[in-house]
Amino acid sequence: MIRGISEMVNLLAPKSLVILVQNETKIDRLDKLTVMIHHHNIPTCVYYDLEAYFSLIEENLKKSLEITSLIFCHPEDMLQDITDRRLAHRLSLFIFYWGAAQLPATLNPNLLMEPFRVAIITNPRRNIFRIFYNQAKPNNRGDMLSVNWFDGNDMTFKRVPLLPSPTEVYKNFQGRIFTIPVIHKPPWHFIVYGNGSASVGDNQNSSSSDAAGGFELELDKNVTVESDDTYFTVKGGRDHNLMQLIAERMNFTFQYVEPPEKIQGIALGSEDNASFSGALGMLQRREVELYLGDVAVTWERMKAVEFSFFTLADSAAFVTHAPRKLNEALALVRPFQITVWPPVIITILISGPILYIIISTPYRWRSAQRVHDRNARWRPTRSRLRKPAFYNLRYIEEMSYTRFRAERTSLINNHHQSRGQDYPSLDRCIWYTINVYLRQSANIPFDGHLARFFSILLWLCATYVLGDVYSAQLTSQLARPARESPINTLGRLENRMNREGYQLLVERQSAFHAALVNSTGVLQRLYRLTRQRSVNDSFLVKSVEEGIRVLQADPKYAVFGGRETLYFNTKRYGANRFQLSEKLYTRYSAVAVQIGCPFLDSLNEVIMRLFEAGIVEKITIAEYEQMFGRQKGGVSHAEETVRTVKSTNSECDTDGTGSGKRKTDSNDKLQPMNLRMLQGAFLVLACGHLLGGVCLFIERHMRMINRCGDTLRQGWRHLNRVVGKLGRGGSFKTQSSSFAK
Repeated sequence: MIRGISEMVNLLAPKSLVILVQNETKIDRLDKLTVMIHHHNIPTCVYYDLEAYFSLIEENLKKSLEITSLIFCHPEDMLQDITDRRLAHRLSLFIFYWGAAQLPATLNPNLLMEPFRVAIITNPRRNIFRIFYNQAKPNNRGDMLSVNWFDGNDMTFKRVPLLPSPTEVYKNFQGRIFTIPVIHKPPWHFIVYGNGSASVGDNQNSSSSDAAGGFELELDKNVTVESDDTYFTVKGGRDHNLMQLIAERMNFTFQYVEPPEKIQGIALGSEDNASFSGALGMLQRREVELYLGDVAVTWERMKAVEFSFFTLADSAAFVTHAPRKLNEALALVRPFQITVWPPVIITILISGPILYIIISTPYRWRSAQRVHDRNARWRPTRSRLRKPAFYNLRYIEEMSYTRFRAERTSLINNHHQSRGQDYPSLDRCIWYTINVYLRQSANIPFDGHLARFFSILLWLCATYVLGDVYSAQLTSQLARPARESPINTLGRLENRMNREGYQLLVERQSAFHAALVNSTGVLQRLYRLTRQRSVNDSFLVKSVEEGIRVLQADPKYAVFGGRETLYFNTKRYGANRFQLSEKLYTRYSAVAVQIGCPFLDSLNEVIMRLFEAGIVEKITIAEYEQMFGRQKGGVSHAEETVRTVKSTNSECDTDGTGSGKRKTDSNDKLQPMNLRMLQGAFLVLACGHLLGGVCLFIERHMRMINRCGDTLRQGWRHLNRVVGKLGRGGSFKTQSSSFAK
């Protein structure tokens, strides 16, 4: 017996072996067994305490360590305790031997179902051992089947290895029927609820090709109506097609069931002993075998279920309304940013005085050396200061391209000479610089080298630096009207929520809901604002589709969820109406299975091959193209995804001016100019007319104001004379006598 068990353990080659002794066993025989196992370099430990043994198994499962147990007792004494303590796992193999000649007929097959791995050794004849295994076939019936035998006479085994490998057993499920939960969640699953008139077999979806073939989404009737009816049909979806492909590769069929809550599931209770609701709860209670439907991999869920190799590398994002067009009245000032306009205005204002200083400085230095009469300098006559009637003929001549007679223009020159000034005035220089900046024709006000050099620099700056850049930007703004800054980062969303009262929506009891609850930093602040403004958890919606409908009705909402799901729903309701944010963080979706699932390695092998071959991505692209089609000249989902990844940073407006262009603008057709686009030019024209009218009014009434001022001054002088005469009595008498005569 000792020789046969040691040889079987050697052929099994476990990483570690735990021997549990329940019944009375001769110590010398147990010592001989451990010594022989040690000769095969297999770590071995012996336990006599049942609680200590269970604690060891639990500790190894928490660390995901594979362990093999050799138990010397009847299986019925241990199976129920192992099942109740949830120690059944693919990493734990329990081998029972108690010296029986044949397999007991009283074993309960329900206790030997997956993921329990049980092997029983019997000794029908001397030096002959038979090995029975409950996972010899992938049918999950709990039957103990003979898989090998050992002949101690010639030390031979019937086959090698001792037990069949789980990868080989579960490579082909031989038509096994799986029960899989499903919920309506486009684009992963499309469920159509029946009216109950059809039979259950007709409405319950299976892996047949008739259920998903020929499905086309009607964009005009894309609103899903959820029903409480028990009967439903899965009409398609990306994960449905992927599950059909996996079922074909692994040779199994499946039937769908709908969770009572119609949700993926959320943890309920304490963190150490949490139970899940929804589809994950059914998987945790081992009511179903697996679940595929955009299941995000989280640490909280990994305590209740296990996940396969990821089927989707998605990212979290949020969607808001599309950037609205800015007011066209400010189109003339929008080519330059706000920080650019002050230097431009200051440059225009100081150019005229600088030209005047350049021209007049040499003459002022010369005049300082001359000796002039102080009375002539400080008491000029009124006639010398008075301007001639045709003083502004130079401005009129430059604007109207006309020439006046020489006698009229000579008056102006005589006026400057009479004042002793050989250079143009300040207003003449300012007028010249304004004409240059407005790209109008103008004559250089002074024939000097410095003035000409400054005029050339001013012309280059005004024409090539300011004029051409402004004209190009203005043309672009009018051809494609500017939009407001897109809300594509968490910082901008937080700013809008604080200033304009935006609200955040998230799917109830989803992975993103849990991410908000357990978040830190910006997401935590957003969640606090959302909780403060919501009434009775109004920020929680049943699905992302419902959140998109709310956003479509009220633009002051943002929907938080998976980028792929948001992308599908925005395409479904009109991509030009929504703005999809940049990627916030990466999250992975996978197939959820029971803890200790024996066929997880086989499932991972199939999914990895599909992923490496690009079939998973092709299924996703084909699903989108089947639903929305590919228009002529358009881009596919894959191409748009690649462009989004490459231009995520470039799309963000760091200055917040709204000058960034959206991806959808490239496909927009140019529209003819209308009055709404040109209202800024008309406003500027109206302001110019108003300013001209005010100046004309002031100039028209300036003479009246001067006359009133002269009248007041004369009255004041007359009053002073009268008061002075009243102070002298003689003058008053003389006037009285003359008045009496």
